[in-house]
Amino acid sequence: MKLKYNKLQIILEIIGIMILMAFVIFLINSWSGIPEKIPAHYNALGQVDRWGNKSEILILPIVALVLYVGITVLTFIPKIWNVPTAKNEASKEAVYICMKTMVIILKIEILCTFFYIDYYSVSSQGLPIMFLPIELFVIFGTIIYFTIRSYKLGKE
Repeated sequence: MKLKYNKLQIILEIIGIMILMAFVIFLINSWSGIPEKIPAHYNALGQVDRWGNKSEILILPIVALVLYVGITVLTFIPKIWNVPTAKNEASKEAVYICMKTMVIILKIEILCTFFYIDYYSVSSQGLPIMFLPIELFVIFGTIIYFTIRSYKLGKE
């Protein structure tokens, strides 16, 4: 099955690319002002529990780029996805489109999360205490919403 991008998915992909570019531009513009020691890891409360050198700030954008490219490639191979079963071909396609949209949205959420963490690392401060609960709510909320939606689409 070959899935074409719908308008929403194209817009989301453009947003994702823009976030990735903003991430890189932010780091390039901030590089000279980044201190030699930066927060390299945060605990669940958002407190810095490990400090690292300036070059460690490049890890998240590299991981973000690899994830972005990898996940984008996977969206072109829907036959390897594990999706709910559908009653007929029309609902099967709807389920796959729904799941593709979910993956693209999750990709954007991951990019935003990495950008947010790097922003706080560049400014050498801890993350807000509500960062982790909000992040978990957003990620799992997206997964739960699209899983329920795709299940319903598969039953139609």
